[in-house]
Amino acid sequence: MKAFDQIKEIVRVLKEQNFEHPEKQAEDIVCHVLKIEKIKLYTQNPDLTSEQAETINFLVKRRLKKEPLQYILEECEFYNIRIKVGQGVLIPRPETEILVEEVIKRKDLIINRGKTILDLCTGSGCIALAIAKNIPQSKVYGIDLSKRAIFYANETKTLNNIRNASFIVGNLFEPLKKKLFTCITANPPYIKTEEIYTLQSEVKDYEPFEALNGGADGLQFYREILKRAKEYLINDGLIFLELGLGQAETVKDISKSNGFEIIKNVKDLAGIERVMILKNRVV
Repeated sequence: MKAFDQIKEIVRVLKEQNFEHPEKQAEDIVCHVLKIEKIKLYTQNPDLTSEQAETINFLVKRRLKKEPLQYILEECEFYNIRIKVGQGVLIPRPETEILVEEVIKRKDLIINRGKTILDLCTGSGCIALAIAKNIPQSKVYGIDLSKRAIFYANETKTLNNIRNASFIVGNLFEPLKKKLFTCITANPPYIKTEEIYTLQSEVKDYEPFEALNGGADGLQFYREILKRAKEYLINDGLIFLELGLGQAETVKDISKSNGFEIIKNVKDLAGIERVMILKNRVV
């Protein structure tokens, strides 16, 4: 069978089950198995071996069970780097790139103030590694409670040849000694516990519960992070937080009560206040 014929068949099956963007998903699966770029797929339309066809069919069956395509392909793209992902690690979202962009905008400030960055709840390491790649003078530390997440973060670090990032297994600040950082970033779990069970099956049935669960009100980790952050942040150091829908006002109150000044709120394309930037206010 030719690759194009296989793609047409996958598209037909995915359309029957109302999957979005079936053509792109079909192309991604076939290119993944053949280990070729899409340009080669369209210029050569290679023949599939029986083994390749069997593997493709197996992956399509996984997708039909609503397993995320990123887990099937074992990677995704985030801020122009390839991120290794698999079950047990949260899949990076496009809106998280907003946080990375805001950090990079302050590249000169970070370099001049000490160059050290701490990424809490690092998960796949996407934030830490994107910052490390784009601010090569920096030293970035990523911490996560999940050993599996840290495994994937280190895999991605090697894949992208990023040398100025290090990953540690631990709960928030616990693995750290009294080290001061120029800035702290975090995309913590922020979904209310009860709401997780209402999410689409790709998320609630496959992505790690602990990486989604922000407690009863979704704000558990913001409280824990902001309660201790001053101990690990230089004077006038910055914090960059990703937020969930409708959380900005409450996180603002938590921030102020812990001695932080609100510098900026950044909205995503849907108009949601997605990233909050704080400054360590010196009393």
